[in-house]
Amino acid sequence: MTAIFPYIFYQNCATLLFEYDGGTPFHLYLKSCFKENKNWGSTDRKRYRSACYYFWRNAFGVSRQSPEIILQWLQTHFTPEMENLESNSNYNPYQSLEQHLSQNITTDILTPWFIKEPLVWLSNGNITLKGLQGQLIKAGITIEQTNGNAIAVSGQVNLNPWVDNGNAYIQDISSQTAMDWTTQPMAAYCHANSDVWDCCSGAGGKSISLLKQYPTTKLTCSDVRSNILENLKQRFQLLGLKQPNVFIAPLNGYNDSLNSTDSNQTYNVILADVPCSGSGTWRRNPENLHYFDPRTIEQFADRQLSIIQNVLPSVAVGGYLVYLTCSIFAAENENIVKQVLQSNDNIQLVSEEFCGGIDLQGDFIYRSVLQKVN
Repeated sequence: MTAIFPYIFYQNCATLLFEYDGGTPFHLYLKSCFKENKNWGSTDRKRYRSACYYFWRNAFGVSRQSPEIILQWLQTHFTPEMENLESNSNYNPYQSLEQHLSQNITTDILTPWFIKEPLVWLSNGNITLKGLQGQLIKAGITIEQTNGNAIAVSGQVNLNPWVDNGNAYIQDISSQTAMDWTTQPMAAYCHANSDVWDCCSGAGGKSISLLKQYPTTKLTCSDVRSNILENLKQRFQLLGLKQPNVFIAPLNGYNDSLNSTDSNQTYNVILADVPCSGSGTWRRNPENLHYFDPRTIEQFADRQLSIIQNVLPSVAVGGYLVYLTCSIFAAENENIVKQVLQSNDNIQLVSEEFCGGIDLQGDFIYRSVLQKVN
């Protein structure tokens, strides 16, 4: 296959990829590079982005030690006929991580999922779903898929006008599915007379989905980062949702922050969307696979188990712990649950599954529901 794009195009792509150090998401790095090269028009920027992400999705194992190696690979593989395709190879990007995968997750599932550029999923905020759909269509935006209250559009669409005014919020279909509790037993506790705690809330994405379904839920949110909790409050206000109780809690343990809340407080449901490797979301940031160190899996697992051990005493008898990760690794998923069950006779497994995945055109979210029986 012979290169047809101008040499300077390949050279610039190789420089972009070579100078990236993995410290920030690649899309933000590209954005800053585009600002520095104002002579690149919209067509140029789109093509540079396409070439770079083609590299991340299809060149796993290719050395990035010199721009020349990257340039040669691009000249050989990224040509005009490949520009709008997702892959021209049969390689297996997850082969080296196969031993770490959760049960029922295989490299045959992950490879086509990883090389396909994902859609962006969103849901209606402070307007109706029909109203949001109408606004998107009026703006000339094609709705690629729908699933319940979720709408999927191309990843190239600028959704800022709808997100910034609260008409929509972005959340992958996997997260929306994981928070669909309509057939789950813990849904019975999502009302004003019981207590629900999102103990690793971040900016509140999962809690937003919860309150959208059950607006009277008595909700408490915590995180270790005060600035993230301020962001959460602003998002809830923008979307017209009831403000939750909020407090700061270290992610590696609840007991260290007892001065922030009532140490005797128990909750009917604790949602633990724990920090993880993020491996179930890598197709959105495919550069992460290239920079991943498998040794960090156990580090995440240790942290996750610590969080669960510290919040379990706050689950009321008869209540539920909902354990979530966006990981595809057993050590972060079913192995954590097995350890919890082995060390706690009063905890039983209700269900465990992956939400989303390639069938729904989404990320992989692991969800396990545990109940405290006495």
